[in-house]
Amino acid sequence: MKKLFVLIFFIFIGFLYYGCELDPNALFRVNYYDNGSDYGYPPIDVNEYKSGMEAIVLDENTLLKTGYTFQGWNTNADGSGDSYNAGDKIKIINFNRFLYAMWEKN
Repeated sequence: MKKLFVLIFFIFIGFLYYGCELDPNALFRVNYYDNGSDYGYPPIDVNEYKSGMEAIVLDENTLLKTGYTFQGWNTNADGSGDSYNAGDKIKIINFNRFLYAMWEKN
């Protein structure tokens, strides 16, 4: 029974991730986080996207971190996710996207 539950759970997650729309009218956002900057503000994407649309990744806006250089964006704060640069396209599929600033020590 436990194996069946796990299988059903992963099938459900797969449908969510790969485009089984729960609400075809749902709108999603791309949210940017400074991830430890010392100064400035991350960009704000004021657009709302339907599942399946692509958003253009924004630049760092006014973000600065002393002793570090901005290196782009990542889907995980620790840099272990998908990386994006300003101008890249990011696919929106059934959930809000979260992008974290990546910093490289000078």
